[in-house]
Amino acid sequence: MKEFAVFWGCTIQTRFPFIEKSTRIVLEGFKLPYRDIDGFTCCPEKSLVNNIDHAMFTLTAARNVALVDEKGYDLVSPCTGCVSNLATVKGELKANPKEKGEVNSLLNQVGREFTGEAKLSHLVPFFHDMVGIHEIKKRMIKNFSGLKIALHYGCHMIRPSHALKNDDPLEPKKFDNIIKAMGAESVDHMTKLMCCGQGLDRVDMHDKALHFARIKLRELKQLGTDAMVLCCPSCFLQFDNNQFLMEKEGEKFGIPIIYFTELIGLSMGYSPEELGMNAHRVDCEPFIKKWESLCAKTDCAADIKAGLNSGGGILG
Repeated sequence: MKEFAVFWGCTIQTRFPFIEKSTRIVLEGFKLPYRDIDGFTCCPEKSLVNNIDHAMFTLTAARNVALVDEKGYDLVSPCTGCVSNLATVKGELKANPKEKGEVNSLLNQVGREFTGEAKLSHLVPFFHDMVGIHEIKKRMIKNFSGLKIALHYGCHMIRPSHALKNDDPLEPKKFDNIIKAMGAESVDHMTKLMCCGQGLDRVDMHDKALHFARIKLRELKQLGTDAMVLCCPSCFLQFDNNQFLMEKEGEKFGIPIIYFTELIGLSMGYSPEELGMNAHRVDCEPFIKKWESLCAKTDCAADIKAGLNSGGGILG
């Protein structure tokens, strides 16, 4: 596999270091050739920076891509917003030679050049397409059979589809494929592709942000969902932090929020504490206890081995 740089973005390292921890644990557990490189900045964030100064937005993103271009690496990020922003600018500059030339005339002043050769991927499609379902199963010690998991794709893992080109934007399947391969039921729910609404907090509309979160959380509670699994730090902020705030005000949802690499890490045998799940605001203990109880009643490891021997099990 080609070497790749991990683009952590701002939110994960400043607000959710446990997401970085679980991601590093999983990447190292799979022995993937990831690299940390110096010089990355904010991607930059689209809704604020791009609306104020599009030229600055484009130049900043192009500079970040240039850092991996010059090393010959690809780029993988656990932040959907970062990948979406970088891919948007990459597509824009590749389609507009004049603008690309203007950007490079500025980048050349600091010894950089945007070529746009680096492949940009989010962690979920990267694991689906590059690591592969079969390899994920090989690393699993215990599966999640008997658990109902609601996936939240979020807006930016699949959009803008013309720039990302990593899944069907209307009927995405890759995240579901991974979760099903891990033995869990991927719960079908009406709000599956709904925006989390966290961006409303950034423009001082906190009540409206809570309203968006409440719609989904109520549905998942009615469906008896064991946990929500997601892949975006902003969505995590919305459904973990804001759910916690609503519960402090008396609304009881009790939906544990689990980041993608935390779930994979659990399946590989790492403890919730090793993965940093004790730092979540909404308690994950009910999910962990139910999972451990189900595994005690069934031979999860034997189920995985049988699936591999039959040619790939669920996705065979």
